[in-house]
Amino acid sequence: MQNQRGLTLLEVMISLIILSFGILGLAPLMVLSTESNNISRDIITVSEMAKEKLEYYESLDSLPTLPYRAYDSVSGYERLVYIEDNTTDTLIPAGICHIDCQLSWTDKSGVYRSSLFKGILDKD
Repeated sequence: MQNQRGLTLLEVMISLIILSFGILGLAPLMVLSTESNNISRDIITVSEMAKEKLEYYESLDSLPTLPYRAYDSVSGYERLVYIEDNTTDTLIPAGICHIDCQLSWTDKSGVYRSSLFKGILDKD
């Protein structure tokens, strides 16, 4: 018969400790993944909110008196819209309006974030 030896209790304990350190090394990746998912969700939300507002002004038959500034708050996101034409900025060509839509929010980690979207409207 061959001499067969099993694992001692000490060898099993050392193996479990090494395995535990390996698994604990992956924990920060899970936290980073969760934070990244939250940031991505917020960016998609504010992109949709900006797109919605830009499309709203594009669909109007006539724009409000320029320069125009509007503020609203939706579900914890603050939205500031600013529209200007060549009466306030001489670098803007006649018949064109610049529209800026800035969205600000505080994420789940308590970090204040802001994103600016820019567009061009044809007044004619």
